[in-house]
Amino acid sequence: MAEGCCASIIKILLFIFNFVFWVIGIALLGVGIWLRVDGNISRVVGGQIDLGFFYTACYVIIVAGAFTMVVGFLGCWGAVRENRLFLLLFAILVGLLVLLEFVAGILAVVYRNDLNKWVTDAFNEALNNENIERKDADFRAFVIEIQNEFKCCGLTGYANWADPCTAGACTTCPASSSDCETAGCGRVYKPCLDTLNKFLQDNIVIVGGVALAFAFLQIVGIVFACILRRNLDSDSNIA
Repeated sequence: MAEGCCASIIKILLFIFNFVFWVIGIALLGVGIWLRVDGNISRVVGGQIDLGFFYTACYVIIVAGAFTMVVGFLGCWGAVRENRLFLLLFAILVGLLVLLEFVAGILAVVYRNDLNKWVTDAFNEALNNENIERKDADFRAFVIEIQNEFKCCGLTGYANWADPCTAGACTTCPASSSDCETAGCGRVYKPCLDTLNKFLQDNIVIVGGVALAFAFLQIVGIVFACILRRNLDSDSNIA
């Protein structure tokens, strides 16, 4: 058994850390499965607008959630049972996870501009050089829903609508706003493509910050596991 006040505190902290880690894994797994099987999302992603790469992201989330659950279990079990083998496996797997997170972050930075191209291609393919009025009712309702959510007009431009102010239900853009364009029927908001790209750019910093904070906590967990395992070296016979 690990001895000393510091060893006991580290053991408790490691257990708490891994319990939270395990819960996060369950959450990721659940969200990934929900995004993959939800009928409304499938209708949009696979139907109205072909964003096939969205499903790739869903599979990544599912795998990450399952992997995180396993790692969290190993850490919890290793801390409670003071099992050197499980603590070692936990440290190795979390180290691998941190490495993969850094690689994913680098790839996200390298290919961040490609996301704009993918969305643009998906919008153009969905429109197929037709006005939105010529599409079915579900597609029109989907576009209007996006416009209301992001305060925009049209997918790639207000000209996607033959009549953006009436049939297109584009909200009139106030004179004080800089996110406006002048259509034949008045001032309307910029296209949803521009608004969506701005939204992604504004939030990528937040996502990156959260990812770095999570990676830092994972490194702390590795340190705790190594310290606890070292304290067990002279007492445990478990290899």
